[in-house]
Amino acid sequence: IYSRKLHPVFFGSALKNSGVDTFVSAFSALIPDISYRDSFSAKLYRLSYEDGHKIAFAKLTGGELSVRESISLSDGEEKISQIRLYSGGKYESIQKAEAGDVVALVGLDSAYPGMGLGDEIDDSSAICQPVLRYDIILPIDTPARVFIPKFRELVSENPLLYMEISEKEQITISVMGEFQLEILQSMILDRCGVKVSFAPAGIIMKETIAAPVIGYGHFEPLRHYAEVQILMEPLPRGTGIEVASALSVNDLGINWQKTILSTLSNDLPVGVLTGSSLTDIRFTLINGRSHLKHTDSQDFREAVRRAVRQGLMKAESVLLEPVMSLVIQLPAELVGRAMNDITQMGGSLTTESQKEINGILTATLVGDAPARLVSDYQTKLNQYTSGKGSIDMRLSGYNECPEAVAEEMIQGTGYDPDNDKNNLSGSVFIEHGAGYYVPWFESEELMHLPKREADFLGTDELSEDERLLAEAELVKAAAEKRRNETGGSFEERFEAIGTDEIDDILRSTTHANAGSDKRTKRVYLTKNRVVADMRKSAPKTTAVKEKYLLVDGYNIIHAWKNLKGLLSDDEAANTQSIDLEAARFKLLDIMSEYRVLKGTEIIVVFDAYKVKGHFTEKMDYMGVHVVYTKEAETADQYIAKFTLKNAKTLDITVATSDGMIQLIIRGEDTRLMTAGDLERDVTQCRKTALDNYQG
Repeated sequence: IYSRKLHPVFFGSALKNSGVDTFVSAFSALIPDISYRDSFSAKLYRLSYEDGHKIAFAKLTGGELSVRESISLSDGEEKISQIRLYSGGKYESIQKAEAGDVVALVGLDSAYPGMGLGDEIDDSSAICQPVLRYDIILPIDTPARVFIPKFRELVSENPLLYMEISEKEQITISVMGEFQLEILQSMILDRCGVKVSFAPAGIIMKETIAAPVIGYGHFEPLRHYAEVQILMEPLPRGTGIEVASALSVNDLGINWQKTILSTLSNDLPVGVLTGSSLTDIRFTLINGRSHLKHTDSQDFREAVRRAVRQGLMKAESVLLEPVMSLVIQLPAELVGRAMNDITQMGGSLTTESQKEINGILTATLVGDAPARLVSDYQTKLNQYTSGKGSIDMRLSGYNECPEAVAEEMIQGTGYDPDNDKNNLSGSVFIEHGAGYYVPWFESEELMHLPKREADFLGTDELSEDERLLAEAELVKAAAEKRRNETGGSFEERFEAIGTDEIDDILRSTTHANAGSDKRTKRVYLTKNRVVADMRKSAPKTTAVKEKYLLVDGYNIIHAWKNLKGLLSDDEAANTQSIDLEAARFKLLDIMSEYRVLKGTEIIVVFDAYKVKGHFTEKMDYMGVHVVYTKEAETADQYIAKFTLKNAKTLDITVATSDGMIQLIIRGEDTRLMTAGDLERDVTQCRKTALDNYQG
C-alpha cells in the first residue's frame, strides 16, 4: 500500500454512518507506523472565524502543545488561548495536545493556511497560481467599507485567493477561472449575505528589466537620513527575485544591510509599466550611507523603495504575461482542429500518445499557450468535441509579452508611474531645515555618495566614431564565428547575417531606456564592454581554478566546542535562537582570519529555510561571503547545488560533518573536510603564522 502497488477500496456512507467503523479500523491496521518528532511542530491547514476571532486548524507533527503556551513566529510571539478538539460541529476544550492530534488553536492572529509552527516548515509556493483578475461589483445598497472587512476574512482562509483594493475602494480579486468565480459568488452570499457579480479586469502581468541599471534613493527629511545605490540586473525567466550585497561591514553596518536586503525581499515597489509586481531581477546593494544619530530602519526602507523606482524609471522595462502548460485529451480525428486553435493563439501543441478509451481513439496533446487567450478554451473544446474533450492547464511561467499586446495592456491599465503615491520614484532632500521632494530625473545629481556606474556598468561613453567602429567590429566578429562553425567564405557568412540578428548583437551591448516625458535614452555601449564581448570569441586558455571553501555554518557551530559553548542547552537545539547571532559572528570572524591565512575565497552558508517568503540573501562580512538560504532550502541543498554547478570551473572544498552533503558531492572533483579537520587546520594556520612572525 505504501509503495502504491495495492489500492484498498471501501464502500459506505459517512452521511448515514454506514461502513465508517470498518473503514477506520482497516485504515488504522493497514497504514505503516508513524514516527513523530520529539520537539514541538505543527502544520496549519485551514482557517475559520468565530465572532471575529481566528480559529486555526492544525495537526501536531511532533512534541506537545499546552494552553497559554507562547509560540515564536516571524512577527514575534503569540500565545495559545484555547485548544479545541472537534467532532463534527461540536468541540471540547483540552489543556494539552500531543503529536498526531488534529486540533483547532485560538490565539494565532497571524496564522495562514500552510503555515508551519515550531520545527515544521511553511508550505512552498502552490502548484496552481491564479492568472485572471476580476473586479467585484457590489449591489448599490452595499457600501464597500462595510463589505471589505467581511471579505477579508474569506480571503485569509483561501491562500489562492488574492485581493487588491484601489484608492476608490474598488475590490479586485485574482482567481484561476470562471468555475472558481461561481463557488466564490455562492460563498460570499452565504458568509456575507451579499449577492455580488464580477467584471473581467484582465490577467495578472509581471514586469522585469531588459538590461542592468543602477537606482539611486535618498531620504532626508528633518532628523532622518539614508541613501542607497541598488544595482538591478535582469535574470533568466522563472528565476524570480534575488538579493545580494557587495558591501562590507566597514562600508555600511551589518544591521543596515540586513534592513535593506529585507526590504528588497519583502517590500518591493511595483513596476512602472502597469503597476504589476517585479520578477526575474537581481538586486545588489552597491553603496549606502547612514547617519550616526538620525537614521532608523524606516529611513532605509524609504530610500530602497525610491532607489528601485528611480532605476525602473530609467530602465527599459519589459512586460511579462503568464503562459499555461496544456494537456488536452480529445477524439483523434479532431487533433488538427485543436492544434490549429492553439497555434492561432501563439502557442504550440505536440501529440504525446493515442489510445482507445471506451471504444474511441483518443489523442493526448501537450504544449503551452498564453493565458490571456487560452483561459476560456474549455468551453470551446466542449462545443466542438460534444463534451468528449478535456483540458488541464497549469501556470508554467511568464514570458515576454508581444510588443503590440504590451502596448495595448499598458494603455488599458492607464497606470501613471509619476502619480503613484504608494510607489514614489523621487527622493527627499533637506534645505534650510525642511525636507523637499526632488523628482527621479533630477535627484541623481544631488546624491551625496559617489556614483559607481563605472565599477558595475562600465559607462565610460564612446565617441560617435568609436561607437560606430565598435558596432562594426561586433558584427564582424559574429560573421567570423559563423564562418568557423558552418564553413564558407567570410563574405558569404557576413551577408548571411540578417538585420534582426545584427540588432540582437548590438542590443546585447546597449542599454536603451524606454519611456517618455523627461526620460532620455542612454546607451551603455562602452570600451570595457566592447572589449569584453570581443574576448568571448577569443581562444580560451587553461586557467588555474580559483579556490573556494564552502562552510555549512550551523553544522560547524554545533560541532566546535568553543562555538557551541556560546549557546545555552535550549539554544543548542534551536538554530533560530536570538543568542545564536553571537555564534554566527564568532564563526565569521574566524573564517575571515582563515581566509587571509589560507588564501582562499570562503562562502559560509546558514539555513533560513523556515523563514516565510525568504529569498536567497547574500552579503560580505570582512571578506567572507555569507549566504542565508531561501525559504524551503537548507544549507546542504545550497552547497550541493553550488558544487554541482561550479565544480568544473572552481577548486572547491566543502567543510561539514553532514553525511548527506558528503554523499551528494562525493562524485564531483571536490575535496571534503569534516568539522574537526577544519578546526585543526584553522589552529595550525594560526600557529604557523605566529611562528613565522616570532621567528
